[in-house]
Amino acid sequence: MGLITYQFTSKMLELSVTVNVLIPGELKEGKKYPVLYLLHGYMGNHSDWIRFTSIERYLWEYDLIVVIPDGHQSYYTDFKHGLPYFTHLAVELPEHLGRLLPLSNDRNDHSVCGLSMGGYGAMKMALTYPEYFARVGSFSGALDPDRIRTNIENRKGLFQAIFGDEPVKGTPNDLKHLIETIIEQKKDMPDFYLACGTEDFLYPTHEDFKSFLEQKHIKFTHYETKGAHTWAFWDMIIQRYLRYIHQQGR
Repeated sequence: MGLITYQFTSKMLELSVTVNVLIPGELKEGKKYPVLYLLHGYMGNHSDWIRFTSIERYLWEYDLIVVIPDGHQSYYTDFKHGLPYFTHLAVELPEHLGRLLPLSNDRNDHSVCGLSMGGYGAMKMALTYPEYFARVGSFSGALDPDRIRTNIENRKGLFQAIFGDEPVKGTPNDLKHLIETIIEQKKDMPDFYLACGTEDFLYPTHEDFKSFLEQKHIKFTHYETKGAHTWAFWDMIIQRYLRYIHQQGR
């Protein structure tokens, strides 16, 4: 594998951003590669997945480009009072990298996943742009911002800056609303992969989202086992998810 740490000036954010990109050791001339966008969690950055898992080693057996951006503390959302992080990460970054790297244009080759806050971001990216992403994975996902806003006192100021004063429910930041919109518009639904440890503090949120998919008769792949909100769990899950997208992409 090769590791590129790439910096460029985002026109959307009007600041310099950094993204890590893992590429196969030898890029074949003329070949277009599947891409996985891999998102970090709260208080993390673009280096977490490389520092705390063996993602680079796991990729040895796959012809896959992995993009690991820095979402800061944005909840992968266009701030109500601040910067348009979601548009940068979901639109500007893929367009920019598409001009630099041999990325496939086939929807079936596009996946996104993430842990905790990144699980929410991954779901929002895939559900906002289902014509681009064929698969999405949430690992211990913080999938309900309203529930988090209610339960975590020290993030209320940040949540107000990101989401505003009103509840997320029924807005483009509400994952369930996005799913219902896809159903109404009869668009292709991305394939869902949900994973969470049974001791994780976000396990009830994970279960609620899974129940919603079942109520809507939406198929999904589900994995849970004993585990908490830890890198030991996410290191194990990313191996399973890589196998999953490899099998699904055949």
